[in-house]
Amino acid sequence: MISQHFTPEMTVDEAFKMHAGARRVFARFHLGGCSNCAISETHTIGAISDDYGIPLPMLLDSLNALFDQGTLSVGDRVRIPEEIRTRIPQLANVPEIGEITGADSGAYTADFGDVRLQGLAEDFIAVEAAAS
Repeated sequence: MISQHFTPEMTVDEAFKMHAGARRVFARFHLGGCSNCAISETHTIGAISDDYGIPLPMLLDSLNALFDQGTLSVGDRVRIPEEIRTRIPQLANVPEIGEITGADSGAYTADFGDVRLQGLAEDFIAVEAAAS
């Protein structure tokens, strides 16, 4: 069972501060990306559910699932998933293995040689020590 971290009373701003992936969750529900689906950072999660007809349990489960993703630590060695690497031509010459150099509220910074990337845990693949 998913433990509760996000609540109906929490504002969008609080959700963004709690976990960097909250923006992606709202975007998956088509919230916040255009004038027709704009959400205020003072809106509560419960109000968004009511205003946009998104079942509250579904929205909360999606947000709280962010905490079920794997976590990374500073110093972990990582790779960029092939599906991301192939979609972004600028990543073709980026070294295969990078290192996590920062972690904050579910967002990670990874250095791949001279290239610094930011993303969520799902944007990187942890490399086992033996594989490096």
